[in-house]
Amino acid sequence: MPASAVPAAGARRRCAPESPQSPEGACAMPDCIVETTPEGVRLIRLNRPERLNTMGGTLIVSINEAIRSGEQDDSVRAFVVIGEGRAWCAGADLKDPAVEAFPGAGPGGRRAEAIDYLGGAGRTVLTICRGSKPVIAAINGVTVGGGLGLALCMDIRIASEEARFSTVFISRGLAPDFGLSWFLPRLVGPERAAELFFTARMIDAQEALRIGMVSKVVPHAQLLDETMALARKIASQPPSALTYTRRDLQYAMSSTLEQHLEYEWANQRMQIASPEFTEGLAAFLERREPDWARAWATDTGPFWTQGR
Repeated sequence: MPASAVPAAGARRRCAPESPQSPEGACAMPDCIVETTPEGVRLIRLNRPERLNTMGGTLIVSINEAIRSGEQDDSVRAFVVIGEGRAWCAGADLKDPAVEAFPGAGPGGRRAEAIDYLGGAGRTVLTICRGSKPVIAAINGVTVGGGLGLALCMDIRIASEEARFSTVFISRGLAPDFGLSWFLPRLVGPERAAELFFTARMIDAQEALRIGMVSKVVPHAQLLDETMALARKIASQPPSALTYTRRDLQYAMSSTLEQHLEYEWANQRMQIASPEFTEGLAAFLERREPDWARAWATDTGPFWTQGR
């Protein structure tokens, strides 16, 4: 059973161009389908299967909007991104008019449009990385070029056994984009990343798992179920602590140990004063499961001020 045929976990909605932002926070274009489950998981389906979910037309804008609007929606706690059809994302659509404008294009005009189109890649990466909520890639098939960069900028990657990966850029006469040359060496090491870039060879899901490109490989028919189960577990965590933990992990990518220790402590000082810590400590002492929703609904300030 293909991942795209797995029943939706919530109300499914195809985005319409004339409806930029629905009450459910759906994205703005028909090449992206968004649904949000009662548990707070926003499922984003890349919906250009006939073009292997390549980022042509409005897809890159749609992904950015689906994440951005979810960041502003308190009912959304985590994201899952999956592709429709046999690909997750095959990078740029080389038949897209903006890309076709490159060869021989003069100054201004379509070339400027093309440059802005490619700039959207960077904006989307930053939207994902600078957000407060975890993003999981459920990689159902071919993931190459900019599509690989998009996958690697997400927090966690779960791959179908049918997934395939390639950097691909050098075989098209290009250097990487989408932050791929930033993310890949940090995941697999600089030497292995160099080999993957210089050869552009395709690797299967098991090799991707072995070198650290993905965290798990599952049977194709179980991909969405496994990923949604993980996302629901993450979405059930205390939201403020989840946000600060994600920020700690992101800051660790560019900080010294001394800087990071200071940053961690600053974040934890803020958390100590939160109702989440009050509830978490009480639940531990009372040997029960914490109720994070109740913690925020009954916030009375830090535990050490109560009863005064």
